[in-house]
Amino acid sequence: GSLLHWTRTMIEIRQRHPVFGVGSYVELSASNPSVLAFTREINGGDGNQWGGMDTVLCVNNLSRFPQPVELDLRRFRGSTPIECMGGVQFPAIGELPYLLTLPGHGFYWFLLPPPPEDDPGEGVM
Repeated sequence: GSLLHWTRTMIEIRQRHPVFGVGSYVELSASNPSVLAFTREINGGDGNQWGGMDTVLCVNNLSRFPQPVELDLRRFRGSTPIECMGGVQFPAIGELPYLLTLPGHGFYWFLLPPPPEDDPGEGVM
């Protein structure tokens, strides 16, 4: 739980995902003005110099109080977000707004892998 451990983890995540430094920035509409949500994306398949496609969803609570937020993530329908710090899988993205609750000044960084090709979001609400 030390600051050194947290800093090392953040550096490791940054090294695993060059998208944080070179990816395109796309701000997302959030239902709560205290929450900043955006994606960083590298497209181009295996041919790009960073080794393929990488998409990270960043959701940041700018308030000192816990905040709920609904995000329109339909363009990632079928993807199962994976939280970057602990590798925890969150529920798959569907057609409905994606609901998250963040602690005061909290954040999530999610890897958004492409949905499985045999199941592009079927049965996901």
